[in-house]
Amino acid sequence: MTNEEMERTLQFFIDQQAQFAADIQQSRELQVSYHEILSNLQNQLSRLTDATLTIVGMLGKLADIQEKTEACLLGTDAKVSQLAESHTRTDVKLLETDDRLNAFIDVVERYISERKEKGDG
Repeated sequence: MTNEEMERTLQFFIDQQAQFAADIQQSRELQVSYHEILSNLQNQLSRLTDATLTIVGMLGKLADIQEKTEACLLGTDAKVSQLAESHTRTDVKLLETDDRLNAFIDVVERYISERKEKGDG
């Protein structure tokens, strides 16, 4: 091998070594960048997990409130039904009272009419 070939080969190895060192440096920089990205993603995931847990808790409370509301509505429905039945009974009693009052008025009117007729005759 000639001196010139030897220098070219040596230069090739030096260039390759320099390229390898540059590639390693670039890989390290990418690794640091990826580490930062991964750290940010972990923070975001942690915040999303906290938010999800908060939402799940709120949904649980909302479900409890909904159950209580439904129970109250069932109670209200029962009371409204009782009130409607009571109203129906009251209507019946009022009709009976109207009939009795009309009968009483008829009796009083006949009594007054009879008195007038006796007094006129």
